[in-house]
Amino acid sequence: MTARPIVFCSHVVELGGAENVLLDLLGALDRDRFAPHLVVPHHGPLATRAEGLGVGVHDVPIGGRSPLRKALSTLRARRALRALADHLGAELLVANSMIAGYACVHARRRDLAAVWHLHVVVRAAVARAALRRATAVIAPSAIALRAAGVGTGEVVPNGVPDRFFRATAGDLRRELDVPATTPLVGIVGRLDPHKGHTVLVEALAGLDGADAPHLVVAGGELFTGSQNRIAGFAAELRARVAARGLSDRVHWLGELADTAPLLAALDVLAVPSTSPESAPRTIAEAQAAGCPVVASDTGGVRELLGEGASGVLVPPGDVTALQAGLMRVLTDPDEKDRLVAAARRRAQEHYRLEQFARRCERVFEQAIATTARSRS
Repeated sequence: MTARPIVFCSHVVELGGAENVLLDLLGALDRDRFAPHLVVPHHGPLATRAEGLGVGVHDVPIGGRSPLRKALSTLRARRALRALADHLGAELLVANSMIAGYACVHARRRDLAAVWHLHVVVRAAVARAALRRATAVIAPSAIALRAAGVGTGEVVPNGVPDRFFRATAGDLRRELDVPATTPLVGIVGRLDPHKGHTVLVEALAGLDGADAPHLVVAGGELFTGSQNRIAGFAAELRARVAARGLSDRVHWLGELADTAPLLAALDVLAVPSTSPESAPRTIAEAQAAGCPVVASDTGGVRELLGEGASGVLVPPGDVTALQAGLMRVLTDPDEKDRLVAAARRRAQEHYRLEQFARRCERVFEQAIATTARSRS
């Protein structure tokens, strides 16, 4: 059987959560059945990693800083994507980002299907209208699928690579010079106001004393060129940490190639997002690594934490509630053990990478078959 070419599309070249989900899928895809290709606007970290997985990479300009440039690039990308699909003999485009999604659904035709892998909770009516033009939509949470307002869609929880299930702590405490008795709280993700770093710093400031927890910040300044709200936030956050007298208790790790050892070393992971998120990838990774999670009850987070059975949910933006949630885990060993056990069970049942890849493949095959039936 000849492997079917599939064209995956992203207007993002940096490695955020959605891009790492795509790389996980590309690595786990059944190459006997599918031959993946990746379209990006220009070379960058995503393309480099994809090439390392044996994926063919093609440059198609998608995106831009202004709404006008984004719209024009979408029209140009439509023609380029169709031409590439014809050249490769591909019957399916898979969009992994919003702007790429617009391009893919506009490129769809009677012999070319378009699947939109949606990683965000959409709000705009124009986005919902575009999503309805896709052959099928994949979303990692039910709330994201409902917000999309599509009739043909499937909830497919993100997969977690095996290394998270067997993660060990390593020498993080020694490297940071943090005593074994000092609690370690972590936050993992890009430095973005929506991720709730500011709320977490304020919560940390209210937890003082001899056993006051330290905070580990893992993540960098991604997407600063395309999202104005992010530009300068890292400097603002560092200034806030200094102003609150927390410089000795906050450790900046920057971007990490692998967060599995970090998650295994933490006493608790905080996910204090202030805006709805579809399914923060780091929550599933933490559950697999045996790290308890305290997270904002927003977007699809409640789904990931099994309605709160495998993690602590707090109202978004509530400093006092976040403090209480962290202390609930840090001061009650039995509660921590219960949460870890429940999280590991949930990860085993829902977040295995193999399961994720096979479910995505079924959607791809169904989309191709639907398009083929429409031609006959």
